[in-house]
Amino acid sequence: MPAQPAPFRIVVLGAGFAGLRTVGELCKRRARLGSTCELTLIDRAPHHVYWPLLYEVCTALEETDPKDVCADDLQAGICLRVDDYVNILRKKRVRFLRGDVQGVDREQKVVKLDGGRTVPFDVIVFALGTTTATFNIPGVAEQAYTMKSVEHALAIRERLKSFINAYVHGEEARISVLVAGAGPTGTEFSAELGNFFHRLVKSGILRPADFEIRLVEAGPDILPMCSPAIRARARERLAELGVSIMTDTKVTKLEKGRITLEMKTEKGEETRDFEADVVVWSGGIRPLDIIKALDVQLDEKGYISVEPTLEVKGFEQAFALGDCAGIVHPVSGKRVPALGQAAVKEAAIVAENITRRLQRVGLVSWTPPERWITVVPLGGKYAIADFGAFHLHGLMGYAVRKAADLLYFLSVLPLVQAVQLWMKGAVVYMKND
Repeated sequence: MPAQPAPFRIVVLGAGFAGLRTVGELCKRRARLGSTCELTLIDRAPHHVYWPLLYEVCTALEETDPKDVCADDLQAGICLRVDDYVNILRKKRVRFLRGDVQGVDREQKVVKLDGGRTVPFDVIVFALGTTTATFNIPGVAEQAYTMKSVEHALAIRERLKSFINAYVHGEEARISVLVAGAGPTGTEFSAELGNFFHRLVKSGILRPADFEIRLVEAGPDILPMCSPAIRARARERLAELGVSIMTDTKVTKLEKGRITLEMKTEKGEETRDFEADVVVWSGGIRPLDIIKALDVQLDEKGYISVEPTLEVKGFEQAFALGDCAGIVHPVSGKRVPALGQAAVKEAAIVAENITRRLQRVGLVSWTPPERWITVVPLGGKYAIADFGAFHLHGLMGYAVRKAADLLYFLSVLPLVQAVQLWMKGAVVYMKND
């Protein structure tokens, strides 16, 4: 009996946008990869989280009864069980392992996981994402909420729910929320929270003087990746929702109930303390600490260095994509933004090049676009969609955002499952709007 050919083992680290989509793209190429190819997806968490909707979880409260919406319903609209996703692909010889990556042994060609486990590979894909950058500012890691986890989103919701209940019973007089970082995440959350508080005002539950939302940005303006026209319209919308914007302002210290800000003024820098019952930190991202233990070449900012083919520099059996990869535009030199749409495009390149390597043909290079379509929800059924040559705002922009959400789910799931997941979120989150 002839010997069975050895399997060709592809291991993908990370089940975020980049990792999940890479597995899907590889499955599309199953016939070209051959019957001996095995796909393993590894992540520490059991769920794939659709991060763009996390801000909806924070404010998914009913004005009349904040207990009406349960946490399970909220998570169902943004969380996909990775086991369920792999089961859909079970005929494609895909398996999912839960575990914390501890390192990579390049000579032995194994991934090291917690508990002493190892997973062998012939090709490895790094799609590990990033973590929140706190810049070692005292108190931020301990006192602030981030928008990088479902747990923190639910914790913000619980804090808001607790305030509303206490306010209605006369036990709380006022709430002050400060959002640090005016990129898309911070701006979207501020707008949605402003919209939520305004609904409470219209319902007669909350007085306008009894809430405060500050959006703080270290740079000169909000939404730095957008055009001046988009930023101006976003500022107008935030003002309508009662959000105070503080630019050229840095957080220097955070304590329970109080935050210290350093502001640029006409007279120079001024430091002041402000009341802050809730602080949401969206001040930036940085590479995960584990990246340093992967025995790979890093760029000056600590991201994985890659070729235009998305191969890891100096590591022939490895590819990297998504937020953990230092992908830059060849002309502008700017780093590709941490966007789901970028990860989706990169996944197709990685999957194609893995397939081509197995077929022993030349690899393809990727030139990222200089501009990306951005859609920024700004509270209620209002969003700004920036297509570069033109933009849509208001209800039309909101419709574009909802369509973009559905298109993403369709990119990783069959039609029926994608629509079901999208509808779960739409039914619950539209109550916010």
